[in-house]
Amino acid sequence: MKSILAIGECMMELIEKSDSLLNRSFAGDTYNALVYAKRYNPQTDCRYFTAVGGDATSKTMLSAWKKHNLNTDCALVSTSATIGIYAISTDDTGERSFSYWRSQSAATQMMRLKPLPELINQIGHADIAFFSGISLGILSDEDKGLLLELTKRLQENGTKIAFDPNYRPAMWKGPEHAIHWLELAYQHCDIALPGIEEHELLLGHTSPIKIMQYCQSLGAKEIIVKCGNDGTFVYECGELIAHQAFVAAPVQIDSTAAGDSFAGTYLAARNIGCDIETALIDACSVAREVVQHKGAILDIDVYAAINTYAKRN
Repeated sequence: MKSILAIGECMMELIEKSDSLLNRSFAGDTYNALVYAKRYNPQTDCRYFTAVGGDATSKTMLSAWKKHNLNTDCALVSTSATIGIYAISTDDTGERSFSYWRSQSAATQMMRLKPLPELINQIGHADIAFFSGISLGILSDEDKGLLLELTKRLQENGTKIAFDPNYRPAMWKGPEHAIHWLELAYQHCDIALPGIEEHELLLGHTSPIKIMQYCQSLGAKEIIVKCGNDGTFVYECGELIAHQAFVAAPVQIDSTAAGDSFAGTYLAARNIGCDIETALIDACSVAREVVQHKGAILDIDVYAAINTYAKRN
């Protein structure tokens, strides 16, 4: 059975339904990606490495993961913390703003709850391990180093490492701090999923080829550059393999998890042997649907209508 490991933080997500009502669900960038990977190919063993609390809300979250058929064997339990929380507000164009309560969450402890050899043993083998700049950003610098050591060990054991910088300025002490750790992460990955906006902001890169050359120089081999209205470019070993033009959704309600659903779909497709062009087309198709609905995770019936892999097979 093929397997994907995602690393990061899943939080309680609160979305306004009315002036007096909030809708609760659970989400987070790498978690969202894992849900979409499982949706794309239900036969894939999808595991999430993080830490949660031992309280009732954490247990409710784990139950939600199981409803999505995710493997919870790699979720550690903290006795001193619970899960983080965030609230989403969206404007008339579907753009999001967030409020977070996560600085002392259980996930920030995930690299300290067990020694590294025990963590590696508990995780076991995965075909792909996926982490992000947010996975790093929630951790202390010492724990960032431990996470990168973990990915290095997994890579040495045959796991392909995928990394999405998913840059959020508030999570870093400044641009130099972010660049330092993102460069180290690129050195620990086989598949990179950078966005042109974050690279332009941090490094002044204004073209997909500049981003590709930069990521390749640090060690990444398969590089998916997301360029907004210019579409998405995929390079392998320095060559452009595929380009998908941007096709706007008929209506944009909420851009939450558009990039996450893209990453999860792309990685799931590549993991089961789809070629790069097919994986790119399928990932763009899912992301285009996601922005037309509120919240991070599409209803299963909505997703089933667009699952091109299931329709082909």
